[in-house]
Amino acid sequence: MLGTADSVFFYVSPFRYPHTGCGLLFAHSLESEYENDGVATPFDSGGLMNKFIRPNPDEPPQEFLSRHELPIPEHRRYLCQSMDALFHTPADYVEGSHPRWPGPIGLDGGDQRRWTHEVRIPDRVPVRGSHLQAVFAPKARVAASSAVEDLFQWCTTEGVDRITFDTPRGDDFEALRRECLSYIRRTLY
Repeated sequence: MLGTADSVFFYVSPFRYPHTGCGLLFAHSLESEYENDGVATPFDSGGLMNKFIRPNPDEPPQEFLSRHELPIPEHRRYLCQSMDALFHTPADYVEGSHPRWPGPIGLDGGDQRRWTHEVRIPDRVPVRGSHLQAVFAPKARVAASSAVEDLFQWCTTEGVDRITFDTPRGDDFEALRRECLSYIRRTLY
């Protein structure tokens, strides 16, 4: 419905999609490689479908989306301005804290994805490539899945960080989110 079916979606943040058990963290260099093809929005595009409230409900979601697309990697200037203006500190954006006030585009409702920048790259993005920075998976998933274990072995030879963690409740998104935030604090702050 939004015209994004042939895209690969990335959050410019720690993991935000709540129904996720494993995660791939890509370096920002990915955007430079796809700067002629990719676009960004200052929100999660999927949220336009029954999650967020648009300022003008009569405007079709696809039109709202296309009006707010930004080129990559230039969207990061807008992200920096948003982090400075909307949040007490830029770290609040990373941590997932609610902004002090809604942003200038007028979206309301939903969750953290309402203000989380999304990058969309058409077609395919190789997981086993030079932009993969870290892989996150529950210990039980690595032990039970030969494909995940194989990816972790590849990461070892390629110098990609591998983070395993315990999940007391199975595929616990909160455990994944905590591990990602901890990793970002250690490597970026």
